[in-house]
Amino acid sequence: MTIAIATFRCQPGKREGWLDWLAGPDGLAKTRAFDGCGGIETIVAQGSEDVVLYERWASVEHHQAYVAWRLDNGLGELLEAVLASPLEVAYFDETPI
Repeated sequence: MTIAIATFRCQPGKREGWLDWLAGPDGLAKTRAFDGCGGIETIVAQGSEDVVLYERWASVEHHQAYVAWRLDNGLGELLEAVLASPLEVAYFDETPI
């Protein structure tokens, strides 16, 4: 299982709208149903506008296919209106420790 940490640094006052979109019918419900998704949790940073998605995927390739699908379906334009800086994604491997 691959862990993807996606950090969305929202513009001031845009975080709640982004969270509403994530909770809506086009948001994380579709992510959770995407091939290879093993789970996703949303966390928010205290004292900032950041939203972080903690995602479990079958592989990096599954996550990248998902991101490409989202971008092909208009997410890039939405994020341009919400984010203060580009989306940050980091990949991690689970360990048995």
